[in-house]
Amino acid sequence: FFLMIRRPPRSTLDRSSAASDVYKRQVSTQSTWGLMKFLALVLTLTAIACVAAEKSKVLIVFTHQESKSFVAAMKDTAVKALQENGHEVKVSDLYALKMFNRIDRTDFTEQADPAYFRPQVEQASANKKNGETFAADIRRERELSLWADVFIFVYPFYLSYIPGITHSWLERVFSYGLAFGKEGDKLKGKKMMLMYSTGGPQKYAERLEKKMLFIIHDRVKFWQMTPLDPFPVYGPAIMTEEERKEALRKLGERMKILDTLPESTAATSQEH
Repeated sequence: FFLMIRRPPRSTLDRSSAASDVYKRQVSTQSTWGLMKFLALVLTLTAIACVAAEKSKVLIVFTHQESKSFVAAMKDTAVKALQENGHEVKVSDLYALKMFNRIDRTDFTEQADPAYFRPQVEQASANKKNGETFAADIRRERELSLWADVFIFVYPFYLSYIPGITHSWLERVFSYGLAFGKEGDKLKGKKMMLMYSTGGPQKYAERLEKKMLFIIHDRVKFWQMTPLDPFPVYGPAIMTEEERKEALRKLGERMKILDTLPESTAATSQEH
């Protein structure tokens, strides 16, 4: 818009003209052009500011017992790259938070049916109360889930699937009435990415990896969310130091384009 506004030729401003009214009209035209140029500049700067402000709020769900592990380095690299690119980032460290691998009565401060425990009935009841009757750990993670635009799960690839504590987090936090079920559309439109390391090279992990992606991405779509392509690192324990650094560099580059990543097409069918 700014570039389309053209200034009237200076030659039209002929101060020696005998017709003063013509001269005044020329001056008025020149002033209007200046005002339009100023307004266009303001609009352009406002648009740039709006684009810059539209950065994602990212929740990283981190699962590893060791802070010096390669998986922890993946998490730290992602946090640093995202923050440098203007994203707001929060981390849920499941082992540090002691998120238990279970679903039972202690997940709730009060029960809709004390006589017979049914997880989905209790989750639906708690969500109808804005999560107020969830236990403190679930309530905290639920609030973070509502806050986030993008979820990044960082974990080691265990026995062809995600770790049990990560799976439990999904079952307890992405609950009935929040992520699925009646009125369970609160995560609709959000995005999810998986970021993981494997114990061995790609040729050994790939078949099981495809099964995991099929299951997880199917659930993501069930929650009305968008799966992004995963970021696996195959066998960091058998890599050289330079290879590990290169893997982390590529991870950082991926984080820089987080907002432009398309929906994943990985594992669209279950392969055996």
